[in-house]
Amino acid sequence: MAVNAVSSEQIDRMIARDMVWVPTMELWSCVTERHGTSGWEATAAANLLRFVDAGGSVALGTDYAGYVCSFDLGMPMTEILLMADAGLTPVQIIEAATRNAARVCGLGSELGTIEPGRIADVIVVDGNPFDDLNALGDVWLVVHNGVVIRNDK
Repeated sequence: MAVNAVSSEQIDRMIARDMVWVPTMELWSCVTERHGTSGWEATAAANLLRFVDAGGSVALGTDYAGYVCSFDLGMPMTEILLMADAGLTPVQIIEAATRNAARVCGLGSELGTIEPGRIADVIVVDGNPFDDLNALGDVWLVVHNGVVIRNDK
């Protein structure tokens, strides 16, 4: 089964309607591996990058428990790194995982950014994820609702 590229017209309509793309790259990777398909993962990555380059908004998400694959629990590092492999920058990926994901869940006025009046959900990691996304996998501290709920250092 061939996988087609999303047309430029479709991308333009999605952006005009303020749609947010949740790429689930981890799913495409699993489908490719499990079923020996070719082109699915590469086409998904190319479609995603074209959407972003056209000005589209992306949110990080997975299909956990939605398919026969195993998915990351906790920090979705596989999805994060596959989005990077597709060509998204660390800034774009972190925005997808925070502000844009909150917006997609209807919680954009409550969380997803650090600013007055928002729920204080913050992680502290060892390293700079803008330089190396793998730093997101080394969480030292978790603050939820302004309360430290995990402190590993």
